[in-house]
Amino acid sequence: MAITSDLGGKNYTLGRGRLYFDRFTVAQVAAGIGATTRGEGERYFGNTPELSMTSSEEVLDHFSSEGGIRVKDDSVSLQFDRTGTFTCDNIEAGNLALWFLSAETGSVTQTAAVATTFLIPNARPGRFYQVGQSALLPAGVRSISNASVGKGAGFATVVAAAANWEIDEATGRLYVLPGAPDITEVAGVGTDLQITFDMGAGVREQIVSSSTAVYGALRFVADNPKGKQRDFYMPYVKLASDGDFNLKGDDWQSMSFTFEVLKKASNIEGIYIDGRVA
Repeated sequence: MAITSDLGGKNYTLGRGRLYFDRFTVAQVAAGIGATTRGEGERYFGNTPELSMTSSEEVLDHFSSEGGIRVKDDSVSLQFDRTGTFTCDNIEAGNLALWFLSAETGSVTQTAAVATTFLIPNARPGRFYQVGQSALLPAGVRSISNASVGKGAGFATVVAAAANWEIDEATGRLYVLPGAPDITEVAGVGTDLQITFDMGAGVREQIVSSSTAVYGALRFVADNPKGKQRDFYMPYVKLASDGDFNLKGDDWQSMSFTFEVLKKASNIEGIYIDGRVA
């Protein structure tokens, strides 16, 4: 007769849930993370199709050489690492800022102005030029209108748009048309131009990449369709972007992250796994 056992019961689980990140500020990290450090508040990542964790251990083994064959008689752990990865397909500004290690999601405020000028040296036919680039605005300006182009002494000679140039007013990009009769290139030397334009007032989102490490607390709140609900909380992790971020393709965009579980304080463990109150 077969003997069956159901010791411990069954918990076949289909994992689902929501992932949150409570970022520590740059100032907090610089001052040192302690047991009482709290972040800015937990941000929901949005849909995260994949979330996994990995554990690895480094050990020092001891072998007895008293006999003919060495026999392992002791082993001690030297290092234990817990890391993880997750993928997010919610291409939201805050998530982008985390992937590019930006300190925060920023913005650029553009003030309305008229008759603003911008120099384009050595302009060549068949090339695009971003209007308004500077040390303060490396990406240039947007939302321009009433553009005109001049060349020659004092840029007083008007270059007609017809057959010479086109302007994308929304993005502030000037295109010098191939074969432009009044904007020429001889022996690799183009034509110096000055564009005069009006700027509309407005605010645009801008995320600036950084190389500053990102730290915070990570929380996974389970919502399993099958299996017990267990929530994971990691009080202190280092978050980093990982892999490719496809700007163009035939699949939904997604961002991959890695995280390393750290110890926040001597009396705080790396991971807490909570069930639900019965």
